[in-house]
Amino acid sequence: MFKKIALLITALYLFAAGMQLQAQESPQIVNRSTTIQNVNGKEYFFHPVLQGQTLFSIARAYGVTVEDILRENPELQGQDLRYDQMIRIPVKQQPTSTEPQTKTLKEVTFIEHQVKRRETVYGISRMHNISESELLEHNPEIRRGLRTNMIVRIPQYRQKVVNFIEYAVPPRQTLFSISREFGVSIAEIEKLNPELKDGLKAGQTIRIPVETVSQHQPPFVYEPEEVKPQPMAPVITDPYCENPSLKNTYNVALLIPLYLENIGDDADISQQARERSFTFMEYYQGIVLALDSMRARGADIRLTVMDVCDSELKARQATWNTNLGEMDLIIGPFFPAVFPVIANFARQRGIPIVAPLYSASERVVWNDMLKEYPNMFQAQPGIQTQVNDMANYIVENYSQDNIILVHNNQPGISGLISGYKKSLNEGLNRLEFYHDSINMANLDGYFFNGVYVGERITNVYVLNDSLLKAQRAGNLITAPEINKYKGRDNVTEIILSRDGIDQLTSAMDKNRRNVIVSLMGGEAVIANYTRQLNQLRETYDMVVFGVPQWSEYRSVDYNYLRNLNVHIFTSDFVDYENPDNLHFIRRYRTDNHVEPGPMGFWAAQTGMYFFTALMQYGSNFSRCIDVMNQHKAYDTPFWFQRKNDYEGGFENQFVYIYTFRDYRLIDVRNPRNKSITQQK
Repeated sequence: MFKKIALLITALYLFAAGMQLQAQESPQIVNRSTTIQNVNGKEYFFHPVLQGQTLFSIARAYGVTVEDILRENPELQGQDLRYDQMIRIPVKQQPTSTEPQTKTLKEVTFIEHQVKRRETVYGISRMHNISESELLEHNPEIRRGLRTNMIVRIPQYRQKVVNFIEYAVPPRQTLFSISREFGVSIAEIEKLNPELKDGLKAGQTIRIPVETVSQHQPPFVYEPEEVKPQPMAPVITDPYCENPSLKNTYNVALLIPLYLENIGDDADISQQARERSFTFMEYYQGIVLALDSMRARGADIRLTVMDVCDSELKARQATWNTNLGEMDLIIGPFFPAVFPVIANFARQRGIPIVAPLYSASERVVWNDMLKEYPNMFQAQPGIQTQVNDMANYIVENYSQDNIILVHNNQPGISGLISGYKKSLNEGLNRLEFYHDSINMANLDGYFFNGVYVGERITNVYVLNDSLLKAQRAGNLITAPEINKYKGRDNVTEIILSRDGIDQLTSAMDKNRRNVIVSLMGGEAVIANYTRQLNQLRETYDMVVFGVPQWSEYRSVDYNYLRNLNVHIFTSDFVDYENPDNLHFIRRYRTDNHVEPGPMGFWAAQTGMYFFTALMQYGSNFSRCIDVMNQHKAYDTPFWFQRKNDYEGGFENQFVYIYTFRDYRLIDVRNPRNKSITQQK
């Protein structure tokens, strides 16, 4: 009887510990030992516990269970871990049947070539040692002829060795469940298994990519955490997410402005009205491609398309359709003037609704709706979110530099500019506070059962990473000392239209890097502005941040953007070196006989995200957004958080920042580009 009670208490302790650990994000284990010690014929790792580490995070780092650790360390039963405590981790023996194998994949990347006068397709292909057909395949627009200064993409091929294990697919398993079980993305599995384009079949043997761990990494190495695009709040796991309510079939409505009444041969219909009918056709085609991809993976999603434009009458007519109330997800309407009609309808029935596109000119309207509709998902981040994210990026990467804010005091965006400056100053002040209060420690070796473990390692940070995460999340830690930091102004502000380039030059520092944040637009203004800055680049070290419109200005010299190390923030960025994007381009060309634009890419990404959410967590997927954020891959451009804590709707917080390198656009946050975007 006593044994049963003891086992019950132990089980309850483990359950409670597990629930508590799931309710908060465990810090990354950066001192994972790789040295195996033999004690009484059994192999162990010896792990010194650092502050903030838990049994759960340590077990996950070594690929064992909490029970395995408790079994080898009985003194931990019912006790909390202590800083500098030494515990034994059993070496997990891997079955020989899952030994990784290797496969060599052929990957395609691209460089850009600027066409010079009198150059031909044949000459360019010979210059880069590729065939004309390859050049035309990746640049179909040049079939109509080359133009001077035109940019063409030159394919570069390389071999990549991938480690994998083989896996026999049991009945009723899907790519979703396999990807979750092995902790890899569906895209990675598909790269190794091109035959999956025909669907997954029970009994099929597929390759699962695995990572190999270096056996030569020294113990107790400090590895700074990879910077996330947005802060990851502690995850409080909703029990629903562990066992979600799923269905065999999901219904999705796309309320898209097609203006079908403008299609036809009616003489009264103007050419402009006919063209408006095709404005959003690219979005529809992107959604359809995403739907086809999901169906190939075993998803049963049925799409209903309704022609809802900027007419309130059409929106109300859509609500009269009895099918709309049976939807599991609604995408659209696209215009803020009619969005509340459908959002109200969806809220009353508990249906999540997606606002597909965002217009900065109507930011106040979208913000108000986010506050009102808790079932709303704003797919594109608002302009204030974008500029605040750029402030976070500057805080994380340029905090020690001379920061200058340049604008033209444009009417209507004074609040945006002041909000940006406030966000930037708060971030810099918090970071300075943490840097001033950081502690250093030394780790010495330990004797454990007569075995000497570890060695002296100096300069190991013991400051918990959660402090920096709190700083990025905008959370001030209450402390008397921080008050003296709050009011510091770290940013020099220049109104260019009033002060001129001379005043900007006088604010620059010849002995430091100058980070010039330029929140202004206008093609003629920016063309002249970048020209003037370019004349100063031999005297001053500069990094210039600009707004998305800059990339659309034809009269702005590309060389200036490159020379000035210009960085642009944007909500939608297409990486043409990403194999998944190249696959999408080929499919889009095949199905629609045209090249996809940014709207087509965005639609496909939006469809894949929300269709996947339905398949993984059902129509109540909003309860599991924090879990989805935690497991997000970088290439997924969505990171949703509620606008007003626990009340408002969800806004996407994911923002791209790209720069210009050798006629390429480089996403500076993408881990693949770290070597390219290394600071000067």
